[in-house]
Amino acid sequence: MASGDQGSLPHGRLAAELLTASAWFDQALRTHLAANGWPPLSATRSRIFLALSRGPVLVSDLAAELDVSRQAVHKLLDGLQRDGLVERRRHERDRRAHQVLLTERGRALARDAGRILPELEQELARRIGADHVQALRDALGRDRGPAPVHDQPVGQPARDRPHDHDDDPDRTSVPPR
Repeated sequence: MASGDQGSLPHGRLAAELLTASAWFDQALRTHLAANGWPPLSATRSRIFLALSRGPVLVSDLAAELDVSRQAVHKLLDGLQRDGLVERRRHERDRRAHQVLLTERGRALARDAGRILPELEQELARRIGADHVQALRDALGRDRGPAPVHDQPVGQPARDRPHDHDDDPDRTSVPPR
């Protein structure tokens, strides 16, 4: 929603606005980090840091999370490794797999980001109101459960959904792919 807009979002706009708000935080964070002397991070490199904040990640899992090829992940990691922010190691149990983890310098960047993010939340509270920021925290902190799957209508239990073969109660259909 553009700055200065008032009121609620129209139905169907929530996901888009959540993505826009996430991009607002990410852009502001990357700008502040660069101003603090850190190497510039792209939005994709920032997402790598988010994934690594949970601990070491397999290159293949990182590719799946980012929805890019392993080759693209390796190219991104090459730059982060040149900047001294990440390292790759062979997995202890599966020698074919590689794990990615933050270096000490990468952990320092993450700590700096951890100091900046609360400041950005305070800035957001100044702009939209502390009560709205708290409401966001409360709502987003709730358990949403797993994402709905495409063959199960939202809000309708699987056993109640219509089937292509309603005349055969023992058969359920799977939509063609």
